[in-house]
Order: sequence, then structure tokens, then C-alpha cells
Amino acid sequence: MKEFQLASAQSVTSTFNSVQLDLGDMVNFAIQVTFSSATINGTLTLEGSLDKDTWTTIPSSTQAVTSGAAHMWSVEKAGYRYVRASWAYTSGAGTLTMKAFIKEMPIKGA
Repeated sequence: MKEFQLASAQSVTSTFNSVQLDLGDMVNFAIQVTFSSATINGTLTLEGSLDKDTWTTIPSSTQAVTSGAAHMWSVEKAGYRYVRASWAYTSGAGTLTMKAFIKEMPIKGA
């Protein structure tokens, strides 16, 4: 399993995108978002890209954040090369941290 930091102590008071994660030939990953305050409200969305230039919202990935609750996506069989998370600010103050884990699929019979 490989771990990546997508955002570290990022202010939540404006809309932003995390750094992109190059999945390469990996197809399973998880992204966890934690918040520093229970007053934070907004929307998290996952976006995928094939070329790092055109980003598309991953279906059913939008999550409403209320009261600064932590969130996680667990994705299997991703068909895109790059992924990032998007934050849309609504209210509150504080920071968020995003971490990603990529799990390698063992090749059977190799």
C-alpha cells in the first residue's frame, strides 16, 4: 500500500482542488479527508482525468460536509489515470487534510 498527502492543513475558507494523484496502473484507492473544526461546512467531490488537463466529476462522489465530519472515498476498478479532490466552501473556519492510499493488486499466476 502506498500513502500520499493530497492536502495538508489547507484553509477551508475558499474553494480549491487538491494536488493530483497519478494512479498509473493502480485501480484501487481510498481518500480520507479530516477537518480541524466542527464548524466547517461545504462540499467534497472527486474528479478524474485521463490527461491532467480535463477534469470530470466522478459519478456519485459528491459528499456534503456538515459539522466538520471526516469523509472517505473507497474506489475500486478506477478507469482513469489521475484523481484529485475538490472542496467547495460554504461556512465555518479551520483546515482540512487529505490523504490517499493506493493498494496494489497482486498478479496471480505470475
